[in-house]
Amino acid sequence: MKYMLIDDSEYVQLIGTCQIKSIQFPKILVQTENGKSLVLNTTKQQQTDSVFWDAIIDIIAADLWIPYNKDTYFLLQQDWITDTSFA
Repeated sequence: MKYMLIDDSEYVQLIGTCQIKSIQFPKILVQTENGKSLVLNTTKQQQTDSVFWDAIIDIIAADLWIPYNKDTYFLLQQDWITDTSFA
């Protein structure tokens, strides 16, 4: 399976960048690169995954910028890469 950066795919317009500001389980409160506050959804699997929530806490502590889907308001499963079979 080959991968490429999301920035190099046709999906770049669907992807936003945000920083997680807080958690209001099961929602994640973020601020976009434009300063807009949003509420991101989590899947049923993420909601019960303790490793996922540990990672979210680490992302908050590190002030990392992460990608999200602008249409669905979910975090991306693959981070900043995408499977080329979908691009």
